[in-house]
Amino acid sequence: MLLGAALWITTPANAGNPVSQPLIYTKADFHGGSHTWDIKQDSRGVMYFANSSGLLTFNGNFWRSYSLPNGTLLRSIHIDANDRVYAGGQGEVGYFEPDSSGVLRFTSLKGKIPRRYAHFADVWNIAGKGESVFFRTERYIFQLTDQAIEVHLPANGWQFLGEAGGRVFAQDKSNGLLEFLAGRWQPVTNSQMLLGSYIVSDLVPLKNRGLLVTTLDNQYFPIRDRTMQPPAQKHREPLYTPSFSKLNDSLIVAATSTRGCVILDKQLHIIQQIASGDGLQGNNASSVFVDRNADIWVGIDNGICFISYNSPVKYLRPNKVNDVEGFSSLVFNNSLYISTSNGLYMAPVTAQASGLLNIAEDFTLVKNSDNGEARKIEEINQQLMLAHNNGIYQVKGREAVPVSLGTGTWTLLPTTSGFLAPSILAGTYNGLELLRYSGGSFRSEGKMSGLPDSYRFLQRDNQQNIWASHPYRGIYRMTLAADNKSYSSRLYTSKDGLPADINNYVFRIRNRIVFATVRGIYEFNPGQDRFSRSAYFDRLFGQAEIRYMAEDPEGNIWFTNRDKIGVVDFSKPGDGRDFSITYFPELTDTFLRGLENIYPYNRRNVFIGSERGVIHLDYARYIRKPVDLAVLLTEVRAISRQDTVLFGGHLLKNAGNGSHEATVVSSGYKAFHFEFSAPVYGMQGNLEYSYQLVGYDPGWSSWSARPEKDYTNLSDGDYVFKVKARDNLGNESPAVTYEIRILPPWYKTIWAMAVYVLFALAVGYLFVRWQQYKDRRRQLRFDEEQKRMQYIYELELEKSEKEIIKLQNEKLENEVLLKKKELANTSLHLAGNVSTLEKIKYELNKFTTDADHQENLRRITALLRSAEKNNEGWEQFEAHFDELNNGFLNYLREVCPALSRAELRICAYLRLNLSSKEIAQQLNITVRGVEIHRYRIRKKLGLDTSVSLAEYLVTLKPGVSGE
Repeated sequence: MLLGAALWITTPANAGNPVSQPLIYTKADFHGGSHTWDIKQDSRGVMYFANSSGLLTFNGNFWRSYSLPNGTLLRSIHIDANDRVYAGGQGEVGYFEPDSSGVLRFTSLKGKIPRRYAHFADVWNIAGKGESVFFRTERYIFQLTDQAIEVHLPANGWQFLGEAGGRVFAQDKSNGLLEFLAGRWQPVTNSQMLLGSYIVSDLVPLKNRGLLVTTLDNQYFPIRDRTMQPPAQKHREPLYTPSFSKLNDSLIVAATSTRGCVILDKQLHIIQQIASGDGLQGNNASSVFVDRNADIWVGIDNGICFISYNSPVKYLRPNKVNDVEGFSSLVFNNSLYISTSNGLYMAPVTAQASGLLNIAEDFTLVKNSDNGEARKIEEINQQLMLAHNNGIYQVKGREAVPVSLGTGTWTLLPTTSGFLAPSILAGTYNGLELLRYSGGSFRSEGKMSGLPDSYRFLQRDNQQNIWASHPYRGIYRMTLAADNKSYSSRLYTSKDGLPADINNYVFRIRNRIVFATVRGIYEFNPGQDRFSRSAYFDRLFGQAEIRYMAEDPEGNIWFTNRDKIGVVDFSKPGDGRDFSITYFPELTDTFLRGLENIYPYNRRNVFIGSERGVIHLDYARYIRKPVDLAVLLTEVRAISRQDTVLFGGHLLKNAGNGSHEATVVSSGYKAFHFEFSAPVYGMQGNLEYSYQLVGYDPGWSSWSARPEKDYTNLSDGDYVFKVKARDNLGNESPAVTYEIRILPPWYKTIWAMAVYVLFALAVGYLFVRWQQYKDRRRQLRFDEEQKRMQYIYELELEKSEKEIIKLQNEKLENEVLLKKKELANTSLHLAGNVSTLEKIKYELNKFTTDADHQENLRRITALLRSAEKNNEGWEQFEAHFDELNNGFLNYLREVCPALSRAELRICAYLRLNLSSKEIAQQLNITVRGVEIHRYRIRKKLGLDTSVSLAEYLVTLKPGVSGE
């Protein structure tokens, strides 16, 4: 038989193994109810929880909650091969399935249940087989096949429904355990032994189609070949065990109501308990589930707990009642010793063939060590020595024997490098103390004479110098006296090459005395009596601050800085170097700051002091642990006045997760929020993400632990969001993509473009027509302008001609006037000559001479007559004058008939601009006579005295009325 005879609850002392620190998720984290009744995982690794508030999902970074339509609690869930989540609550049955946007939506199946069976209470269990899904209530089992529901009635009430190994079983109060075969429920042989008080709580599949039937009261019934075997031992501890899950082929985990989770081996011995003392939030566990990475999920009161049972990082808690700080660790004589803030603890260990130590779950406090802080446990001369704040102890078995009491001690250092050192130096709180070794025992020689100070770190170099570091003063170099009873010392500070006076620590690494400082590793140069940067360690650490260093048996260097732990592994070259550096993000801020300690026993067992005991790291398994790293896009949200979920993070299994069809959004969405996660639980601190928005980002982003990204102010166009994850070991996931198309605004659409083209064509046509119209108008204006210019030109030409004519006329008039004047002058002159000739003739007629003289007189008289005849030109002058002056004299006669001939002659002379003197000479009268004539003419013309007669006559225009 699979099960042994020993089924008692007692736990062997060396059976258990440490577990990692549980991760507790409270209601504040998942925003759900107090109880979690069922736990499942889909093909992508996403976790689902049947909670009293509804369905909860968790992907490693983000929780989501989904309520049932009637708002009741969710009792049970089942996930089929396509990742459809079937759910049963109070009076409700159905399934959650992602819609086209990847958001889980509930579809009720209650309407498919025949009306007479539609009233029911809680759906306690759900199981699947082939194409059918079964839902159990106390009165009915509903079988869903091809969207049709068949109802199975019990003989006397259904008590359990479950699936294991592809087989579905149900428990009937009257008929025991039944298996669904060939379309009906058939009894399992010998299952009547369950009748009575045994109620099945779970089914655990075993090898070769075997099953283990577990009950609510901590009983176990194996099934072989459809035959139930009786339990070998009925008298087990009365525990309420509502849920079980298989860890591996050898172990089973059970949820209990009072002891948290318990781990059972093949013989159903409880080999380990994980309860509140181990970090669990409480001891009342209502459900338990082992995920695909063999890690444990526990539903507890007011929370959900994750236990990385398969993790290479585990916690050793020597005192589970009161946590203690772990100061140092040592494996000695098949026991693990841990010095703590409350004494020295020990636990037996056994080594596996791989080198991994099996460490007993319970530690024992070493006698006499609990009266203070056990600072450091060390093996010296094949003896176990303890530096304690009360002094120095030699540990023998389970008892600490005092060697020297009174002064607190930090560390112990042999004075020689031989197999058995005859003397030991003790670095105490107040100087050095000397111990002598003889016959397997140590005795104190008392405090040595020298500078008293606190010496926590002591190292001896090859020249027998003792180096001591003080975190707040500097570094001491001490020389022992020949009798080893005193020592001299010199303090080195920043004046001697150290980068600072504080935070300097001395270690022996690779047979070198090195000094960890705030700016890397330094070494001492004896020739210069100064410190300088170590060229060898510079290539390892650069100028990084180092607080602690330890070398493992393979020569790898373990170290801490302010908040991280790492290892320089020379067996793993990488990045073109002969070494690689691995950090442990899950240990960040967990180790004991200020009192750092790392004990690398081997690659399978590295012990690190922490605030809650000691961390046990299986480094070999850590670096080779297979990680199926995949990143999930968990939500895409378009942000605007009202946010819209474009993708809810869920897909049916056959839809994959690597790509999505392009999601089209309107132009009103310019900002987007992306959430992503890698469902590697318990390792989120080890993960980093890199992303790129193709179409916006020039390349992949730098790696970041932040599992979300926001983009704002995106323009319209096509974008592809890509994200990938990697862990601290360099494992990288494939990239997941999500395509988004932001539609252009209406004014950028094809229709708008067509309208723009038509509008542009219309505008172009109108522009051409308008241009043609303008050209015609311009031509018309041009023609009109040409006409106008032609007209103006003609006018100007005419004007010019007229001006020329005018000028010519004026010239002619001036010439005529001149001629007139000349004529008038000539006429007047002639008239004067005539008058003179008349006078001469008159005077000659007075002469009486002889005949000869008479003849001469007659000739002279004839000549004078001829001259007089030639001077008879006044009438002719008058005629010519009127002709030249438009009938001026005739006009005067008409205007003023009273003018005499002499006055007309004076008027003619005045028009010719002759002065009174000139007129007087022409008329052969005095100027007074001319003035009198002028006065008479003025009076006859009726001129005012203010008017010049000469101007009047000059401006007088004959033929113009009104003058």
